[in-house]
Amino acid sequence: MNKSKIWIVAILTVLVIGAVSWIAYQANVKKSVLNHSYAFVYKTKDQVNWFKVTERKGKVTGYLNETILEENPKRHFDPNLFINKYKLTGKTVENGYEFQVKQGKETVTYKVHPAEKHLSVKKQGEKQSITYKAVDQNKLRAVQKDIHDRYDELMDDSENRFYDYVRNFIKKVTGTYGYLYTAEDGSYQLFLQVKRMHIESEWSGSFLMRTVPEDSTETYKETKYEARGISDGIMFDLVTYPGIGIENDFIVGETDRDATSIKLPFKLAGGTIEFKAVTKDEYQEQTEAFKKQAEEKRK
Repeated sequence: MNKSKIWIVAILTVLVIGAVSWIAYQANVKKSVLNHSYAFVYKTKDQVNWFKVTERKGKVTGYLNETILEENPKRHFDPNLFINKYKLTGKTVENGYEFQVKQGKETVTYKVHPAEKHLSVKKQGEKQSITYKAVDQNKLRAVQKDIHDRYDELMDDSENRFYDYVRNFIKKVTGTYGYLYTAEDGSYQLFLQVKRMHIESEWSGSFLMRTVPEDSTETYKETKYEARGISDGIMFDLVTYPGIGIENDFIVGETDRDATSIKLPFKLAGGTIEFKAVTKDEYQEQTEAFKKQAEEKRK
């Protein structure tokens, strides 16, 4: 073999060894990407999740941490901050990892693939993958501080937001003509009007009951009561004067924040009924329909 051929063989050998070494290096990088960063973080406006994991000989251990900010709880205006930490185990699989996270009684599987120095993560049952970014310890602390600072700001402002809401709720309730319920069988009709409501949550108005007597020559009977109660935009309580007689003196119900309906428990109905907000025209139309049905029953 002449010298030129020897040089060619030597060069090819070096290239092959280099290529094999590079492929092996890249494979090793992918397998050990979990060990290259302090943590892997996914952040939204109201939530921060991060994996703190290590890999050793194909086995993965660590934790999934999450901080969840609940800005508008249903029952009050103070925000909630939930902090959870779940134990994680896993293993290397083709092109990545598989994490098993124990969340309460449920074990959730995450399919994980390296995305350069970050992680592409697909949670069991979800269609889309999301990217968890590689961060150092200082960056993780900064991200955690962001969501805690936002929680503090919302907590400091919760009273103002509550009273803004109450004022808006009062406008909606007192701006509504009334709240009407008609029994499906046409045996009675109930109408609630809120005339005044105060920022302290007290309200006053009237309550009208129409019934179709079974042992009377009257087509229907109509009784009007004074009404009052308390509502904070979620709770809605009703007291009538004089008492309705067939109900408890104090009826505890609820409403929705848009003031489109009021739910109250009535023994007359055998459970909770929903009064729907109506305009004056809607009220007159439905009232006439009730009276007409009552007259037809008497024929």
